[in-house]
Amino acid sequence: MDIEELSARAEIHDVLLRYCRGLDRVDMSLVRGAFHPDAWIQFPESLHVGPVDGFVEFLAGEMPRFVRTMHFLGNSLIEFDGPDAAHVETYFQADHQGSEEHQWKRETVKLWARYLDRFERRDGKWLIARRGMLVEWMYRYPADGWFDDHPDASVGRRDGSDPSLRRVGGFGGTPLTDRAWPA
Repeated sequence: MDIEELSARAEIHDVLLRYCRGLDRVDMSLVRGAFHPDAWIQFPESLHVGPVDGFVEFLAGEMPRFVRTMHFLGNSLIEFDGPDAAHVETYFQADHQGSEEHQWKRETVKLWARYLDRFERRDGKWLIARRGMLVEWMYRYPADGWFDDHPDASVGRRDGSDPSLRRVGGFGGTPLTDRAWPA
């Protein structure tokens, strides 16, 4: 494994992480930024099958109807198919607490699944060209089983003001803030 392959692996992993941040912070620009413009999504038919723009439109309507979500990435196997394509299988778990407007009505659903992605490097940038999702299983937790005995610790924000979204200067760049992080 050489430095170019290590760099490609890091770039691909970063795309996966930003996608999850976009979902959990309801930031559709981060979600959309994970995909090439002509990407194709092959989720279960009840969710979305088709071009990425329709997928992002679906998520823009669906994600705000959750009180909170949290996506955890697990095993991620990256197999290169030449220097400009990679097949990536990523295990994930995702928790979704429905709001009163969602069909799950305050219940929390846990999903165990895998993303099957084809990443392509175009113009020097690795992004998802095709995404599939295979659901292994799901579990619905009853709404009355949850509690929060530290309400001051429940500060994750889904309105664009979460501290994790503060812009930074980048590696080798000029810092954009002198404030401590997290704040």
